[in-house]
Amino acid sequence: MSERVEGPPPMPWLPYPPDGQPVDPALGGRLRVTPGARAGEPVVVVTDALLAHAERLTVLREGLAADARALGGAAWLAADQIALAPPVARRGERELAAAHHLTREAAEIARRADEALRLAIGGYSRAEAQRQAEMIAAGAAIAQLLGPTLRVVLVLGLPAVLAAHAAGLPTPEQVTLLREWMLQHPELITDPAFVEAVRAGVMSIDDGAGSMLGLPPGVVALIAAGAGFTGVEVGAGIVLAGAQPFGLLREGPVSVERISTTSLTAGPRGCVERLARVPENDQVRIERYDAPGEPPRFIVYVGPTETFSPVATDEPWDLTSNVTGVAGLSSGSIRATESAMHDAGVQPGDAVQFVGFSQGGLVATRLAASGEWNSAGLETYGAPAGGISLPAGLDGMAIRNSDDFIPALAGPQTDHHLLQVERRAFEPGSPIPTELPAPAHQRSAYVATATEVDRAESSAVRQQIAAMDEFTSDYTQREGSTVTVLTYHAERGAVKALGQHAGPPQEPAAIGRGGWSR
Repeated sequence: MSERVEGPPPMPWLPYPPDGQPVDPALGGRLRVTPGARAGEPVVVVTDALLAHAERLTVLREGLAADARALGGAAWLAADQIALAPPVARRGERELAAAHHLTREAAEIARRADEALRLAIGGYSRAEAQRQAEMIAAGAAIAQLLGPTLRVVLVLGLPAVLAAHAAGLPTPEQVTLLREWMLQHPELITDPAFVEAVRAGVMSIDDGAGSMLGLPPGVVALIAAGAGFTGVEVGAGIVLAGAQPFGLLREGPVSVERISTTSLTAGPRGCVERLARVPENDQVRIERYDAPGEPPRFIVYVGPTETFSPVATDEPWDLTSNVTGVAGLSSGSIRATESAMHDAGVQPGDAVQFVGFSQGGLVATRLAASGEWNSAGLETYGAPAGGISLPAGLDGMAIRNSDDFIPALAGPQTDHHLLQVERRAFEPGSPIPTELPAPAHQRSAYVATATEVDRAESSAVRQQIAAMDEFTSDYTQREGSTVTVLTYHAERGAVKALGQHAGPPQEPAAIGRGGWSR
């Protein structure tokens, strides 16, 4: 394979959008930010604009307080000196005292405003958390009530389903009509109420299954906890257990082939550029950054789901890997990405950033949380990964559209170590694209959201963007640095590309076509 040098990847909406028409960022809503919080700290949800105002108000309050202290420490004339002082000195004394008084008052007003704003933010955050908890509790109660009905439906309905399937129902024409109808009414699944219903539904699978089996509430979750499953992992595990006897959602070995080796001169700058480098079709892209005298650094980009068929084929970025990954098990896409990392020469101590979209975000989050890699940063888009516990101090952010139901398939956000950024892709009344399903989950919708994130004003967001950028710019600005780009394609099933890992690549020209399997 000949080496080729490529420039920065084109922006996803130029010149040919990869997934339909580009989405105007103006169609969406405001950014909502949840800064990273340690265990025991309050979780805050606030718009980026309001957070930026709060940050500026804090700076103003502290500045006024410092000015008041400085004015208070000024040299004042003694009482016996005032009478002997010239008029200009007495006037200056009065003005200095007035400035001190006004500055103290302004500092106190700023303090009260700052306190009131933070109380309002806290109240809004608690209301949001309570609303979501009530929605999930209601879903669990409904699932428990429907359990006996589900049992009857399963016993009586399964033969009817099998008979309909044998009779060729639904017909391909009926399926096509249903798909067209869904495409023409995208407002149904882009309604945040639908997203919340999905989130409550996936969290209620264990309650519904237990009730269907006649078990008391909570027993299924207790049994699952003994096997190491918690939260949404329980429901995903139940889905796997129920599907696999019918030949569905079955995992298998994966093989990974390195298909190209190229080079760059610069790393990504900002969220839009990072999202642009997330691959399609060839599911993994790894950038290796080398600087003289320094250990290598890597960015691992992981692509989205390629097929939603419940029957596992040779494509490991599928529904099987989605459900397996949400369940906390070793999915084909996770194993394939790790194989690509081994082939690219990533060692356990090397600093790695993970970037992923959709299922790629789930894979990236699992790898960043695994403890097997030196995770330096994580940036995800539309990832069903809210229940995965992450290490504290990780740079980056999890970005999602609040009208995208895919992230809701992982239940509520339970880990808050990583900064969370959320935005509605299509505000009420905005035109919604109809050429592709789940418009709020399409890459074009996330490009629009990434554009708004890059424009964010709050220091909480700006600092994370800067930290992700500096991971590579610190190396590429040095003389003699190199950037090697390796792309990989994985397949599930019979191993096609065996062969031994040849060690870490050193120069782009020295890297040949390689393979790795697991």
